[in-house]
Amino acid sequence: MTKHNPDIVIFGAGIAGLWAFNRFKAMGYDALLLESDTIGCGQTIASQGIIHSGLKYAFAGKINKLAQSISAMPDLWRDALRGEGDVDLSAAQTTATSQHLLIPGGLMGGLVKLVTKQALGNNVHEVPKDDWPDEIKSSGFKGTVVFMDEPVLDIPSVLRALAAPYKDSIRQIDTPDDPFEFLKRHDIEAKHIIFTGAASNAQIAKASGHAGGLETQARPLLMGMLKPAPYALYAHLVGSSDKPVATITTHQTSDGELVWYLGGGAAERAKEADPQEVYDAARKGFAKYLPHVDLSAVEWATLPIDRIEGKSNIDGWMPDTPTIHSHDNIHYCWPTKLTFAPLLSDRLLEKLELTPSNTQTDWSFLPEADYTQPPWDTAKWTK
Repeated sequence: MTKHNPDIVIFGAGIAGLWAFNRFKAMGYDALLLESDTIGCGQTIASQGIIHSGLKYAFAGKINKLAQSISAMPDLWRDALRGEGDVDLSAAQTTATSQHLLIPGGLMGGLVKLVTKQALGNNVHEVPKDDWPDEIKSSGFKGTVVFMDEPVLDIPSVLRALAAPYKDSIRQIDTPDDPFEFLKRHDIEAKHIIFTGAASNAQIAKASGHAGGLETQARPLLMGMLKPAPYALYAHLVGSSDKPVATITTHQTSDGELVWYLGGGAAERAKEADPQEVYDAARKGFAKYLPHVDLSAVEWATLPIDRIEGKSNIDGWMPDTPTIHSHDNIHYCWPTKLTFAPLLSDRLLEKLELTPSNTQTDWSFLPEADYTQPPWDTAKWTK
């Protein structure tokens, strides 16, 4: 059997693995990306596509490290979308160039508005009522509308933009529980091995004896969906806690129907929870913030998500940076959020200290990996 000695093997073709892989390949590394399911499955395709600038993490009335560390990320993504970044996302689609905070009247709303301005400067400004988008004007909302300079991306197109240039080096693995056996069976010996499958990293590290000092945390979600959405909306319904009552992004099914995808407080519950809890929370939020929106004929669905990441210093809160746990030349990685993918690749490059070989192994003897489907095209919808 032919021996294969790539510079880098990455397990997990979600946003973290794809971004790092794309960057490594562009720099001349001989890299192989392995996926046990489909490209972008799991936490990546479940993302709402928001490139956060940290605004919503100032909702609690304080400036925090997470808000500050995320604030530089949208500019890195915009560079990539223009084809001027470390990776080229010029083929990806932007579904919205900005979002809105819908802040109800009262002291808390005023405090949140003030804090977000202090936290992140010119990325946010109040929208005069006459300039509100027509959809918000017609929704019956009463309060303050704040502009947020945060793009929302079409994740399937992001996956293809990252994968397509190097698709011949993205392959399928048939032993997801034993990736090292797969490498041994195919006589692949890499200089560095990187794991980016957030939900499976810890169990692989433990089974391989690499888990010393590794701590992870689970923050499950039960995301909501409704269709047909009355119009396109990209908004955070701001409440009195550090989580919005709901975060709404708009997507399109394969047959052209608009879908509202619902995160935030409405989705913050055990993934095994009764879906009716999500629908009731969403309806309650809409009744308060968007009372004129008619939901009498919509269909509903949910998507359970295992959100796994490195352990935060604050209970129940997400880490303020990506997490990397290394054991010699093996690295277990969690990006924390979609928006942190560029920062994770930076940190990996610092760790590798590896000169690119400027070679390319032929991986055609391994089966190809296919792209995943968006959740609204595979969901079981209910009245």
